[in-house]
Amino acid sequence: MPDGTSLENALRERLILANGRMVTLQPITPASKPLIAAALARLSPESSRRRFFTPRFRLSERELTELTDTGGPRRYALGACRRADDGSVEGVGIAHYVRTETPGEAELAITVADEFQGLGLGRVLLARLGATALERGIARLRGIVMPDNDPVLALFRKYAPGTRIWHQGDHVAVEIPLDRVLRAVA
Repeated sequence: MPDGTSLENALRERLILANGRMVTLQPITPASKPLIAAALARLSPESSRRRFFTPRFRLSERELTELTDTGGPRRYALGACRRADDGSVEGVGIAHYVRTETPGEAELAITVADEFQGLGLGRVLLARLGATALERGIARLRGIVMPDNDPVLALFRKYAPGTRIWHQGDHVAVEIPLDRVLRAVA
């Protein structure tokens, strides 16, 4: 980044999605807990099941703390929010990773609110999270996906060239080489 600006600071940005709605991307912090909790509660049962493998509309305080405690080198999370009609701020998407024990690897998760799915937000979250991960020495992201989670699998197939996708028991495993993702979405 020019002038020594870190990629993390550059991630505070406004985006206009395919339907003309504006969202703001920014790193997740402990202050993000209420936005994440409210966004999770608004997910449809199907979106919740696809993300958590069972409908789930609440995280424990410990889980929220882990998700928002991104000050160290092990975890990072990026959120998308928007200004609602009543002037309040709503969380509409989140992407995060947690480093695994394997050097250069982290586990990935992405969630986008129902009304913002299919508008390009997942692609942008993947690209920005991937760029931050690469900056921090992570070469690949891994994840476990429901086999019927067609939107996420399509996202990886289209915007993450070279992604390995294979069946692992009742689920689908993915391994995303980040250098290829960033070239594809650039």
